[in-house]
Amino acid sequence: MKLLPNNPSHSGYKVTAAILLFLSVTSPITLAAKPKDDPCAAIAGQSIASFTEAKACLEHFPFDQTIADQTIDTIRSVTKDLYVFNEIAASPPRVDGLSVVPVNISYGLDVIKQEKWKSDRAFQDAVALLLDKVQDAHLVYAPFCYRQFIFWQPIQLNSLIRNRRLVVNVAYVKNDIWPDAKESWTGCEVTHIDDREAMDMVVDYAVNNNGESKDVNTCYNNIMNTKSYFHGWDDGADDLGYHRFLPAQETHAYTLRCPKKGTQPIDEQYDPPFTVKVPWVAQVPQGFSDADSYWQSYCQSAYQSNNDGPNFEKRNGAVWSEETSNELKRIHEGQAFDLSPSSYASGNSNAAGNPAGGRYMEFIELDNKVGVIDIQSFSVDMQDRAEFASNFTQGLETFEKNGIEKIILDLSQNGGGDACAGEYIINSFFGSTPDYQSDVKYTPFMERVIQKAYKDKSTKWYDYRSEADPTKISADWYTNTVTYKRGKEDVQFSQPITLSCDGWDSGVHKQYKNDRWKPSDLLILSDGRCGSTCAIVASRLRLSHQVPALGFGGIRGNRMQYASFPGGESERLSGFLMDLQSLGLENDPEAPLPFPERADMGWTFREMYGPMENEKSQGDERHLLEYSVNYADCRLYFDDDNADDVQVLWKQVAKIILDGECPLLAKE
Repeated sequence: MKLLPNNPSHSGYKVTAAILLFLSVTSPITLAAKPKDDPCAAIAGQSIASFTEAKACLEHFPFDQTIADQTIDTIRSVTKDLYVFNEIAASPPRVDGLSVVPVNISYGLDVIKQEKWKSDRAFQDAVALLLDKVQDAHLVYAPFCYRQFIFWQPIQLNSLIRNRRLVVNVAYVKNDIWPDAKESWTGCEVTHIDDREAMDMVVDYAVNNNGESKDVNTCYNNIMNTKSYFHGWDDGADDLGYHRFLPAQETHAYTLRCPKKGTQPIDEQYDPPFTVKVPWVAQVPQGFSDADSYWQSYCQSAYQSNNDGPNFEKRNGAVWSEETSNELKRIHEGQAFDLSPSSYASGNSNAAGNPAGGRYMEFIELDNKVGVIDIQSFSVDMQDRAEFASNFTQGLETFEKNGIEKIILDLSQNGGGDACAGEYIINSFFGSTPDYQSDVKYTPFMERVIQKAYKDKSTKWYDYRSEADPTKISADWYTNTVTYKRGKEDVQFSQPITLSCDGWDSGVHKQYKNDRWKPSDLLILSDGRCGSTCAIVASRLRLSHQVPALGFGGIRGNRMQYASFPGGESERLSGFLMDLQSLGLENDPEAPLPFPERADMGWTFREMYGPMENEKSQGDERHLLEYSVNYADCRLYFDDDNADDVQVLWKQVAKIILDGECPLLAKE
């Protein structure tokens, strides 16, 4: 969740000032009893609602201190015991090129707990905002009760270089949700937003209100829209024109200057500027008829309802019913949303050209012996692993057969996924290469989890091995701990580990053996939104194999990284709780409880290091990928030609790789 700018204090991020700008704090309200006073019933069955109508429904549910306490207890348990960057987040290193503020999560939760919020939504969004400020996209709290509406601005923006100026531009309009939006606004330059110069406002928002990355350029790209270049990155919806959370204000004022009739935007011949006041418009979920059914459909936790409502005490007779297990499974499989931003996908241009490869990637041959591998996701379902590998191998074989000499690896808007899928990509080009060093935070509770996983030979926790001896099947890598400094604290960690992909590889019948393309024949293309597994793949290709990286978009004159949140491997509470249940540890006294409302949480549990010169650097926080800067070797920007046609963008990149215009930067 991304809200208004804040100023961090030296003692850690203080959440109160930020939240009070957006969320009012007062005494709890009571739930309206009469249908005529039910704001959810008033919009049930509608496809579209006004900001005011949607807000009234979302604010209808009263703050409950017991639910708040139980929510905070679970988040505190996860962040304190399982989140690998908890301590360093409170006192992060100063790194040139990264936008990082100190966030003491425990302190922030204490502040939130002391308040009496106006509504349950206000409390839930405050918690989400706190975690967002860490700027680790793996660390997220998603209260699904308040993520069912989709809020749109009818004016959708992008950012272009036009006559050597970086401008804010109207990419397209959504007159399907607001009939006053005019198609003629497309291509108009936005000079001011809410009486501020548009570029200043957009940069300020990117710097202060986007938690997807510690790189400002990536955040800038993340809040802007390009209709024809969308892979389905629905990450909590924090751009300037699309939110899943309640926006901070009802309307925005845009001052536009539009090209004179018969001219193009690049001609810069404008009609007189004008200002239009544009409302936020809400798409309404369809699974409710009134406030009660809204709560039951989207908010009520099966775990809570099976344990006598919100006042059940921790592990005092609480039971894991079949409904609880089924709900966790649905949440983990992404079945928590009533709506999806399907209208975004209408502009997806991946169908253009000559694509092949399947749902996770596309192989496109350009007309100059350059091929594009558009890798859209590494989130490969278990049943799709063999198909993923087969499609990738067949795609490379076809490239080789057809004489493709250069390859663009387009990793833009790739949120990561299966680490073994990423390993397969790297190995296809360069053979088996050492993984980056990684480790896991130690707690007595996790020792019990991992010991049981090895005993039962089940769950993901059985797949990790000691880096020193990957053939040894033992939990010794976790129990023989080491202590490293993180921020101002000493923290216990496991021994260095590696992830076994034996189970993944068992379904793969053939791997491509590359003897055609050298690192200089490849080029990483990224808008910075290459995260998690994608970030690690990009980092290993660039740092270990010297494949050059091209960054595109971002703020002109500001150096750009080619990857986001590269810190390591993440987990979600829904999946973790299912693992605990599988191992018979769901009632362990130190295990986190399910949330009392329908929600999920993600965090980084395995931290990853970049290349290190010697063993003495092991455990040094200065080598953590999450807190490292890896700049792109060259840069390209959106313009009036490529912003609406990814084929044009790829052809521009092809010229760069063919002309040798993206040499590796010297190591800094």
